Amino acid sequence: MGINCGNLVLLAEYARRARLGSVLTYGRLFNTLTARDRRKIVRSHGLPDPVLAAQASEDLFEALGADRVTSLDIADHDGCDLLADLTDDFARTPAMQPYLGKFNAVVDYGTSEHVFNFPQALANAYNLLADGGVYIFDLPVSGWLSHAVYQFTPSYFLSVGASPYFDLTHYFFHRKHGDRIYRINHYNNISYFRINGRTRVSAWGVLRKARPDGDEGPLTLERFRVMQVDPRTLNKPAKLSLAGRLGSIESFSAATIHRAFT
Repeated sequence: MGINCGNLVLLAEYARRARLGSVLTYGRLFNTLTARDRRKIVRSHGLPDPVLAAQASEDLFEALGADRVTSLDIADHDGCDLLADLTDDFARTPAMQPYLGKFNAVVDYGTSEHVFNFPQALANAYNLLADGGVYIFDLPVSGWLSHAVYQFTPSYFLSVGASPYFDLTHYFFHRKHGDRIYRINHYNNISYFRINGRTRVSAWGVLRKARPDGDEGPLTLERFRVMQVDPRTLNKPAKLSLAGRLGSIESFSAATIHRAFT
């Protein structure tokens, strides 16, 4: 998937408020921005157009405040920095052990839906992060039926965020093309309808690494147990009128996304 208008606008807005530091990307990310996308982002976030027009994204991450950008992939056909298989346990992989705890952010923009053992890819991200580091994801939830191994439900990332190992601090949905971004404030049939269907929609969010009291060492799948969270159980109030349900999902653009972060 790489860099598109929606996930870049969200990342840029996040980076205005949080230091990216040392960044690892799952796969080397490339820009897919159209000229119209670039104009919107130049106006809304002041990023230089030559950086947005470049195919590779390393300069873009530096423009967003990253100190260093490292890419990881299973093969080197895209010129990545590290070669590793995300289905392997990095804590038990000698070549990856020196990188454990070394990154402030792991960015997963359209990689892990292709990884059969996604929980291991997520545990690897946890172990690569320094304490308090963030896993920033942009992964498919609807309309990507022929794309990869997985599409994720909104419940998936809420469930991971409810585990002792991650806190879900930001959560949005956006279309593949353009800058239409949604935030669901109440999960119901109408809010689900807005992000479900033939249009390709992805979930974007930030999961902050948390370390339970007394928990030391790398996270293993034996300990990484997640119970499903039904988003509807988080609704307050539990039920809304029709008018309330119609207003239960907010829509933002590149020009207005700052309102969702204040």
